[in-house]
Amino acid sequence: NGAILVQTELAVKEKRGWRALEGQSAIEALHRTEEWREHYRIVQQDGLALKNAPQDFRSDRELVAEACWANGLALQYAPDFNDDWEVVMCAVSKNGTALMWASDVLQADKEVVLRAVKENGGALAYASQELRCDRDVVLAAVQQRGMALRYAAEELKGDRDVVKTAARQSKRALMYAAD
Repeated sequence: NGAILVQTELAVKEKRGWRALEGQSAIEALHRTEEWREHYRIVQQDGLALKNAPQDFRSDRELVAEACWANGLALQYAPDFNDDWEVVMCAVSKNGTALMWASDVLQADKEVVLRAVKENGGALAYASQELRCDRDVVLAAVQQRGMALRYAAEELKGDRDVVKTAARQSKRALMYAAD
């Protein structure tokens, strides 16, 4: 019994110094390494450090989500997760412009886009055409940053309430209002 216990606690050395043991996923094995824990600590402090992480770590959802929580712009270094709703929500919650690295599907997801434009109205530039026509989304964007009016659909650039909201935030937004 003692020999079996010792054997299950050992990780076989391979390329990155780890391998999944029987009944253990590769990600579980990876999380047990000191190297993974060190990268996790680093991205907690600086999400953009994900750029320098080994590819297998940039494919780890937990590490990527943590990096995006520290700095939403980290999403650009994790293209495997640009269609992962939770990871993208972490990213746009911290930096709305991270929406630019989200998949087309998530750029068309109203909840994701609303979160992004409430953090940074300029993120409206990366929303789908359909959501640039959505009054709720555009109002949220111009309320946060009046100049986001430039990215709104033409019909909303003529909407009195949208234009007033944008102008209250920035008088310069009036240059994007429809005649």
